[in-house]
Amino acid sequence: MMMLKMMMPSMPKMPGGDEKKEESPESKEEAAEQERLRQQAIKEKEKERREHYQKQREAAKDERTKIREKYKLDPTPEPSDEEEESESDDEEDGFGSKKKEEDLDPAAKAKQLAEKQMNEAMAMAQGKCVLQ
Repeated sequence: MMMLKMMMPSMPKMPGGDEKKEESPESKEEAAEQERLRQQAIKEKEKERREHYQKQREAAKDERTKIREKYKLDPTPEPSDEEEESESDDEEDGFGSKKKEEDLDPAAKAKQLAEKQMNEAMAMAQGKCVLQ
């Protein structure tokens, strides 16, 4: 740090850094017009992007239809509400492999059983006991 101070005792100031320019009404109008044109260009690009991907989806759908007709396959059915819910439940579990009950060792099974019975007993006790 001391070496830096010796080499550059002070930072030179940039010209025009502290001055605030007052914009004329014409420049404000020009800036507003440029912003409007920029927003319009963004909307146009987004519209083009949507159209491009829509065409791709339609082309893929046509290809799938041709393949189904060629091989005489049934079209894929739309998933029902129950299937969608079960799929979303599976996805919420997180990462990693799922352990099945048969994969657990006997001690883990006994622990699960004891916790289940304890929770049931606590629920029954809370229903009967009332604190005043």
